[in-house]
Amino acid sequence: MMSNRKPGFLKEWMLNFNWGMLAFVFHRITGLALVLYIVLHIYSVGHSLGGGDSFNQMMEGYNTPLGHVLEYFLLLAVLWHMFNGIRITVTDFLRFSHKQKVLILWVFILSGIIALASLFRFIPGLKILFGGS
Repeated sequence: MMSNRKPGFLKEWMLNFNWGMLAFVFHRITGLALVLYIVLHIYSVGHSLGGGDSFNQMMEGYNTPLGHVLEYFLLLAVLWHMFNGIRITVTDFLRFSHKQKVLILWVFILSGIIALASLFRFIPGLKILFGGS
């Protein structure tokens, strides 16, 4: 007897994997992450209303290894969302839909290059692991 049950999201995604779907999912996740960042940013900047000491304490709380890693993830989210947004705009308005795969590849490449180039800047503790000072 055949089942009419639909496969789950992950199973269906793995069966029909394509780079466009991956770009779609990343774009949605980074968009939500950026919305959460904006809320946190407004909350943090709101501490400036309590005076300079209150704001400085809030900023010192972010100057931790975890804060540096989160800041790096913010960079990754902004890079992906920006480059993929440009890709979507170019595809939709300039009729480059026949170049989708190439454009998605360039989004991955550009995001990856900038992410790797900025890794040690955002997470200074990694320099020690690789013999730097």
